[in-house]
Amino acid sequence: METGEYSQLIVVALVIYALVIMGFGVFYSRRADSTEDFILAGHSLSAPFVCGSVVATWIGGAVVIGGAREAYVGGFQAIVWDPWSPVLTLLFCGFFMVAVFRRSRFTTAIDFYNARFDKRIGMCGLTIHVLAYTSWSSAQFLALGVIIASVTGIASIPATLIGAGIILVISLTGGLWALSRSDMLAFVVLSTVLLIVLPYSLAAVGGPAAFIERAGTMNGSPPFSLFYTSAPDSSGAARGFNGYLGLLGILYMFAAWFSVALGDLGGSVLTARALAARDERAASRGFVCGGLIYLFLGMIPVIVGMCAFILNGNLPEAELDNVFPSFVQHYLPAWVGVLFFVAAASAIVSTAGDTVLTTGALLGYTTLRVLRPESSDRQRLIATRICMVIVAALGLLLGLALGDLYNLLVFAGAIAFPSIAPTFICGILWKRANVTGALSSIAVGSLSWLVLVGVLLPYTGGEIWDAIYIGAVPAFLLGFATIVIVSLATQRSCPPTPARDIDGNDISDTRLFSW
Repeated sequence: METGEYSQLIVVALVIYALVIMGFGVFYSRRADSTEDFILAGHSLSAPFVCGSVVATWIGGAVVIGGAREAYVGGFQAIVWDPWSPVLTLLFCGFFMVAVFRRSRFTTAIDFYNARFDKRIGMCGLTIHVLAYTSWSSAQFLALGVIIASVTGIASIPATLIGAGIILVISLTGGLWALSRSDMLAFVVLSTVLLIVLPYSLAAVGGPAAFIERAGTMNGSPPFSLFYTSAPDSSGAARGFNGYLGLLGILYMFAAWFSVALGDLGGSVLTARALAARDERAASRGFVCGGLIYLFLGMIPVIVGMCAFILNGNLPEAELDNVFPSFVQHYLPAWVGVLFFVAAASAIVSTAGDTVLTTGALLGYTTLRVLRPESSDRQRLIATRICMVIVAALGLLLGLALGDLYNLLVFAGAIAFPSIAPTFICGILWKRANVTGALSSIAVGSLSWLVLVGVLLPYTGGEIWDAIYIGAVPAFLLGFATIVIVSLATQRSCPPTPARDIDGNDISDTRLFSW
């Protein structure tokens, strides 16, 4: 299948899909009169909708396209960040976090920080989350640009602008009412397409046995290694993890497995799904089932990327982001190719829309309520929508400036790992965590991370992303030790406050998992 032969059909299918999801936005705009309904869909999501929504939110087009690219280059070691690490996030949230959030009846994750600690911690969390989600949305916009440019032939910048416009229409009109329905549609379409693509991709290389036997990677890494390994690469040199040996390699491995897994635990996009669930059981079931489904679906682009390497291991650097679309065009039937482009676009719109909505809510609703407690609900709703437009614009600028799709995606989770993840984890699971410990932890974790990045740069050969990830692990450990030690030392001067719901009731004894 060559895209040019079916470009008109693909464009028609994308237009129809865009009209359908924008129709969701217009239809559900009638139910989004209040800020809470707009952001949390009236706390109405059943377990299937929570499951579909979290999977669709995570498995965006950036994962499909970026995951195939990374697997082509570095095999399993390169994709621990995604999908393996996020699966740990979803499972950990489902077992330990979502019941507390659902019972709190808050509107955003920052409300939890304000209630469990104080507004200073809340504003720190808001700042970190906004930076993370701006990076996340940038990755999605770039991925959408790749899709639209591939099927239309127009330049990536106008293609990305068109996609951003569609995302804003559905997000601004229907809020989570519309996005949760779009999420479910994207989940069904993308799951169907990936399940169809899997046997075709394996058949193209001679079947599962031939895939295992012939698998390789562009950088020579052992193709199926998920951990630090003493096995040599294709040139006979020791590989370690991602090319780093000794302590650096071990730290890099832990960063790959846990920076997103722990950094995204308090992420507002995920907590919004817990808060929007019908009850605690729906939230728990949705997250646990979503995590297991996400791992299975997320590994399919990885397999496709590795099959693409077997078939053509000499792609130039400039074409690596097109590994998955190119594979679909050349090795799959035309009808599967049409479905793929619709599915990838649907996943991107779903993920980016959720992210823009959540970030707009953090900046508009939460900030306005803190700065102007007397503001009306209508003013907060307007502020949320204005901030959504600003966030989308900033995400576009960041994505076009950096242009590194997969690293933007990973950085979105990694930024919270050393800075505020220790505070969130202890805030949920440890009753003795207090404000002084939380402030100290955020300061120590963030500052030590910055220092470590500078220290590590010479050892990573100037690779800034590698220094960022490796330095995050010891910074997290320092931040975690700080909140424990300082909280214990200041129990009298700063008594800890329990987790509370929106009415101020103590919910610290909430049963963590309701199946």
